[in-house]
Amino acid sequence: MKVVIADDEEHVRKGIDLAVDWMQFGITERFMADNGIQAMELVRKHHPVILFCDMSMPQMDGIQLLQSLRDEGWDTQVIVVSGYADYSFTRAALLANGVDYILKPFKTKDLEEAVYRAVTSSQAIHNKSIEELEKRHRLRLADSLLDEQKLVEFLKGNVVLQDETLRNLFHKIGLPSHNLSISFMLPRNKTRLIDGRFVGDIGLFQFAVNNIAQEILKSHVVHYLCRLDEYQWILIMSSTHSDNIKNEYNWYLKKLEQAWRETLGLEVLQGTFISVADPTQLLPAVAEARASLLKSELLKGSIKSTHELPRWADREILLMNAIQRGHRAGLTDIIGAFVQALHACGSLRLEQLQVYTMEANLLVKRIGGSSQTNKDRIDGLLSLWICDLDEWQAQLEQRCWEMAEYGNDHSLSFGIEGVYQYIHKHYQEQISLSTLAEAFHFSPQHLTRKFKEQYHTTIMSCLTSLRMEKAISLLIHSDAPIAELANSLGYEDENYFSKVFKKQTGLSPIQFRKHNRDR
Repeated sequence: MKVVIADDEEHVRKGIDLAVDWMQFGITERFMADNGIQAMELVRKHHPVILFCDMSMPQMDGIQLLQSLRDEGWDTQVIVVSGYADYSFTRAALLANGVDYILKPFKTKDLEEAVYRAVTSSQAIHNKSIEELEKRHRLRLADSLLDEQKLVEFLKGNVVLQDETLRNLFHKIGLPSHNLSISFMLPRNKTRLIDGRFVGDIGLFQFAVNNIAQEILKSHVVHYLCRLDEYQWILIMSSTHSDNIKNEYNWYLKKLEQAWRETLGLEVLQGTFISVADPTQLLPAVAEARASLLKSELLKGSIKSTHELPRWADREILLMNAIQRGHRAGLTDIIGAFVQALHACGSLRLEQLQVYTMEANLLVKRIGGSSQTNKDRIDGLLSLWICDLDEWQAQLEQRCWEMAEYGNDHSLSFGIEGVYQYIHKHYQEQISLSTLAEAFHFSPQHLTRKFKEQYHTTIMSCLTSLRMEKAISLLIHSDAPIAELANSLGYEDENYFSKVFKKQTGLSPIQFRKHNRDR
C-alpha cells in the first residue's frame, strides 16, 4: 500500500514519515508533495490508500485538493494535519471522506491511530467492491448456465421451445441464425485425463477444453460448446462466409481436434451436419450428426480380421459366477479377455459397442439392482456414449467389482478402512486420488464418495490434516529447517507447504515456530 504526504513544510513531511511504523500497517511506499498540485499528480499516478493533507499550501490549498479528490471519485482515505482549527477545513475533510483531522503539533499516537482507521476503512471499501464484483460475476454465470440448461433440455427432447424463443436464446448466447454447423462430439479418454492429469478436477478439465476451443475458433467462427451430459458434447459453429462452407468447417474441426490432442492429450470422436439454415432445424441436424457418429470406427489402425464379433452371452455366465464368489481377479480376467477378442476382430463401430453396453447394463440391473440398497450403492449404468474400449473396460470392471463387494458389506468397509490406514502410514509420500484408486481397485469417483460417507471428509483433506498435525509437532519439538520438514511430510515445494500451513493455522511455519518458542 502507498501513502502521499502533502505539506508545504519539509520538517512536517519528514516528521510524519518518521513518526509512524508503516510496516505494521502494510504500507511500503511514501511519496512527498509540497503543494496540492503535486499531491494530486501523485494520487493519479500511484493510487495511494492514504493522503496526509495540510490545509494551507501554495498553488492549490487543502480545500481545493480535497474538492479535486471528490470530483474525480477517488476513494483515498484523507487525514488532515493542520494548524488551523477551522470549521471550513474540517468540513472539507469530511466531504472528501476524511477519517481524521489532527492539529499541529501532532503526537505519534494520534498519527498511528488515524492510519489504523484509514487502512481499516480502505480495506472495508475494497472488500465490498470485490464482493459486488463477485456477486455480478455469479449472476452472469448463473444466467449463462440457465441458458445452457435450456438448450440442453431442448436438445434432449425434454422441453419444447417455440421458434421465436429459440431464436432469442441463440441471440442471447451470441449465435447467429444462419450458416450453422452441428458437430456431435464424444470425448474418448476423458476419464483417464480427469483422474490423471487433472487430479479429479472436472471443472478444471472443462475450463481447459473451453479455453482451447475459444483460442482456436474465436478469430474464425462464432461457436458454442454445449454438454448434454459427461460424454455427449455438441459444438455449434457459424461463419459469415458462404463459399465452400463444408471444407471451411471441416478445417476448423480438424484444427480444434489437433489442439485438444496436442495440448491436453484429449481424443474426440465426432459426427457433423453442415449447412443448417435456421435454429428451428436444430433437432433434425443433431439427429443426423448423431447418426453419422454411430457409424464411426473405434479401432482405427487395427488390422482387419475375419474373426466374428464375440458373443456377450458366452461371458455373462462366467461374470455372474465370479460376481457371486466375489472373485475380483477373475472378473478382471474375463472382461479383459472379452475386450481382447473385440480388438482381434479389427473392426468395431460405435453402434456395435452400444449393443454390448446395453447387454452389460442388463447384467448390472439383474444382479446389482436386485435391491434398492444395491441400486443406491452401485455407480449407475454404463453410458451408451462411451467410445473408447479402454474406458469401457475400466467402467465395466468397476461395476462388476462393486457388485461383488456389495455382496459383503464387511469387505467394502475394510477396503475403505484400508485406504484410511494407508494414508496414515504413507502420508510422507506422494499420494494422489488416482494412485489410491489404482492400488485399492476402486474408481476415483467411487472411492471419493465412499471415503466421505465413512469419514465425513475428503481424502485430500484427510491427508492435509494429518500432514499439518505432524508439521505442528515437528515445528514445536525440532529445529529442522522448513525445507527439510516440508520434504519429510511429502511436500517437494517449501513455498507450497508454507501456504498450506498458513491456510490451516493462520501463521506461516516460521511465525508458528517463533510464536511457540516465545510462549
